[in-house]
Amino acid sequence: MIRGVVQPACDEVAAHGRIPHRADEAAIGGHRPLLGREQVDGTETEVGDGAAEVGKRNGGERPAAYGLAQAARRGRPGGEESRARLLEAAGKLFARDGFHGVSTRALATAANVNLAAITYHFGGKQALYHEVLRRLVDDTNPLVEPIIERLSAGVKEADGDEMALGALAAWFIDRLFTGILGAEQVRWQMALMLREFHQPSKEFPMLLRERINPLHDAVAKLVGAAKGQSPKAPETLLLTHALIGQCMVFGMARTVVWARLDWEGYTPERVKRIIGTLTPAVLAMLGLPQVEAQEKAGAKAAGEDR
Repeated sequence: MIRGVVQPACDEVAAHGRIPHRADEAAIGGHRPLLGREQVDGTETEVGDGAAEVGKRNGGERPAAYGLAQAARRGRPGGEESRARLLEAAGKLFARDGFHGVSTRALATAANVNLAAITYHFGGKQALYHEVLRRLVDDTNPLVEPIIERLSAGVKEADGDEMALGALAAWFIDRLFTGILGAEQVRWQMALMLREFHQPSKEFPMLLRERINPLHDAVAKLVGAAKGQSPKAPETLLLTHALIGQCMVFGMARTVVWARLDWEGYTPERVKRIIGTLTPAVLAMLGLPQVEAQEKAGAKAAGEDR
């Protein structure tokens, strides 16, 4: 059993991420710096630059303080950069392998941080997962919030006018497709959300409350206005789910789309072609008049992609 009191030299490790050397002796009272003083199996042991020699005297086992020195060499757990790297790496790993398929060691390795950094910054793996989803919501706000605001205001301004509602629906399709198919980061974010849809964790209520419900409620206002029914009616909610699902599937199942159309990825021209093809179908589903500008945009995109 190890009992010890860490000496001042250990403060040097914590503060600067290094072990003091002989050049620092004058600053530490003229004595050879010690990493720490421990009692191992009842024997007090001093540990400094000669940690390997101490290990030999202890039957080949290095003292516990040596592990602290090694951790210091790999970098301290503190710092906003290491926190940001953990969030970025964790999002991609959780999206690919799921929460239970990712170990804390794999997270630390991918982020190039100490294993202790996960506890230091987040308190543990579960809390890190929560922060990843929290960040997903925050990162998608610039796309989703303007859509919510425009749909809410646009439905009110249209006041039942079908041409205005058709233009609003076409704008929505254009904005949503451009956002979810144009950004690389959205790719792993959608994969992570899909995992939550299929295997909801205890974080799903937060995702439902802060990302899914606000967008669905705004689209339901458009659907309800187009169909002449309450935005909270079951039929409205089902149509809303179908409408959003038609769009999201092009992001979540992009590999199927690419394989079927022999594409290597989404280009701006291909995204425009998808918008031009899907917009008339959505307008027809809602019983709204076709928007000529969208039809022309779709035809132009189709010609450019051939």
